[in-house]
Amino acid sequence: MSDRNASSLSRRDMLTALAAIPVTAALAKAQSPAPAKTPPTDSTLPNLHVYDSYGWLRGFSVVPSWGARIEDAWWSYEPAQMRAEIAPARAMHANCIRLWIEFTAWMAAPEQVTAHFLDAVAAIDEAGMKTMPCLFNRWHDARYDYGGTYLDNLLRDTRPHLDYVRALVTPLAGDDRILIWDLCNEPQAGATWAKEMTAELVQKEHAWLQKVRDTVRECGARQPITVGTMAGANIETFADLCDVLCGHPYAHDRTGLEQRIAEFKGLQQKYHKPFLVNECMPGAEDDRERGAVAAMYDELLSAAGFGWMGWALREGKAISTRRDRVDGNGLKSFGFHPFVLKDGQLRQGLEALTAAPHMTPPWLVAVPDR
Repeated sequence: MSDRNASSLSRRDMLTALAAIPVTAALAKAQSPAPAKTPPTDSTLPNLHVYDSYGWLRGFSVVPSWGARIEDAWWSYEPAQMRAEIAPARAMHANCIRLWIEFTAWMAAPEQVTAHFLDAVAAIDEAGMKTMPCLFNRWHDARYDYGGTYLDNLLRDTRPHLDYVRALVTPLAGDDRILIWDLCNEPQAGATWAKEMTAELVQKEHAWLQKVRDTVRECGARQPITVGTMAGANIETFADLCDVLCGHPYAHDRTGLEQRIAEFKGLQQKYHKPFLVNECMPGAEDDRERGAVAAMYDELLSAAGFGWMGWALREGKAISTRRDRVDGNGLKSFGFHPFVLKDGQLRQGLEALTAAPHMTPPWLVAVPDR
């Protein structure tokens, strides 16, 4: 990639400015000692962006096109290019961006990467969307891996992970721009193909994410928490950590998706928690086939009250965002997933997604005069 111009603000100036943002009155009240004889507020319960249904959710996971790995995305971050990356999402009426980041990226340059992350949240807000930060990644490709946290990492000292969580969550704990915190993309416990996940390792992974969850709450986060789980036992393994359950459907046809939605509804009823989909839609080599499956997902997931966030927004360097490095999670096993091509144009066949959706995000619904 070509060299990128430095931001007009220095990293130190950016962090200083963010630190100077006053705590909201509601958060300050929550942090004050409770009056005598008044039960204390349960700080583990979110009170910002709490919704019973997410049928209006419409967005994309963002893998910046310059990053072959998660670390690349943040070490080579450039504010103007980030804004250009996400702009096409608005043509499809997106209201949220799932923003992937990772401890390994932050570890190398904590102040720099924290500043980059906070600028990305600002960029998403400027484009009229909310951010769903995804703090860790446990999905790994066998050939062209995108990076993240590995099973071996969970057997070592994970306390530095919590310093990373504090750095990112604390300045945004009461920020309306954050829709929900996604603790981790696709932890492996409960996944049918994760044969290496013994009972002991399942416990290790769950205990690790429980510490991450507890740290997010200790930072004062007022937004809900989810985990980017996939289906079945994988969802159930981490359901106790979530305010909102999550699924990742990749069915190839209408019948398969209807079956997956029925499963999700059963889990929603079992755990009495809202449900959303923050990654979905099988890729395809043929643009028209991808467009048809995207329209089907939009119809069925919106009607189910789950909403959707497509994988992934832009064509780029990472596995499954380029035609010569596809994954197997696509139609005819050709997992080319982007919605937007290198030139910033939508792939042909996605015209249905440019029509105005039937549902409006809650923060855009006018409150009637009283």
